[in-house]
Amino acid sequence: MTRFVREVAAYHSDGVRDEVVDLVTQQVRRSGTRVVVAHSLGSVAAYEALWADPSLELDLLVTMGSPLGARQVVFDRLRPAPLDGKGARPPGVRRWVNVADRGDLVAVPKQLETRFDGVEQEKPVSIGVLDFHRAKAYLTCPPVAALLAL
Repeated sequence: MTRFVREVAAYHSDGVRDEVVDLVTQQVRRSGTRVVVAHSLGSVAAYEALWADPSLELDLLVTMGSPLGARQVVFDRLRPAPLDGKGARPPGVRRWVNVADRGDLVAVPKQLETRFDGVEQEKPVSIGVLDFHRAKAYLTCPPVAALLAL
């Protein structure tokens, strides 16, 4: 958790956020991808990048172990800022699905639909006692594997 807090602080420091958002935006545009899978702080970067360039169109955004709804740490600092206490699915994203492990300390709250309109919430999963926040564990859990078996 300490490492995560340091990463969030670094993300919000001196132009780092703008650089990261720009890199994500450029990569999505250049690759022409229609699906983005974003884990942990990467879900924040992806969310902000997709809002930064509404012309980017995705069929699917999958967020895993996402801290997007964590008040004060992330949610209240999002770009664009949530309106009336609610964020929303980025305009170019056709479908957004969030997956959170029951024990994941970073995925707060587990149910992003309480803070965002337009997100589908998978039932909390159990990806492992010790690997509750690892991207590999999320990618191999049945709900995520099913989403990506396009």
